[in-house]
Amino acid sequence: MIEVGVASPSAQGQAITSVEQTQLSAERRFTLAHECAHQILFQLESEEVKASCEMKYSARTAYTPRELKTREDWNEWQANVLGAAILLPQKEVDLAMRRFAETPLINYEGRYSYGDHLTLRLFCRLFGVSKTTASIRLRQLGYMVDRPFSEYVDPLEVW
Repeated sequence: MIEVGVASPSAQGQAITSVEQTQLSAERRFTLAHECAHQILFQLESEEVKASCEMKYSARTAYTPRELKTREDWNEWQANVLGAAILLPQKEVDLAMRRFAETPLINYEGRYSYGDHLTLRLFCRLFGVSKTTASIRLRQLGYMVDRPFSEYVDPLEVW
């Protein structure tokens, strides 16, 4: 499902966050947290940055894709991390990971060992979040590490 949340200012200066109704519960929760994170992060910006965000792009200025993309990527990364933190408080994650896993989960470019896959599913079910949301937060807290797929060894593979 494509993320279809949007945060925009209302005429009274209040934030309006809308989310398409067809999303699954876990995705909806993350999208709402993500959009709330945009609003929280915007409030932390300096007055100068806030003013520049409220100005419309000038039709006479040629913006490079890099200028637009770099700032947008940074904003989205921040909102993803804060959104995941809102849904997955560190204390609760610490307790769950002590219960579910003795070592960090290993992500081989989207693949997991059988045990790590089960742990991730239990974790997601416990907190009502998607794998993507869980992965963002678990990485941030050191409970998940990334490895290249070339290091993945399938125990059922026979040569």
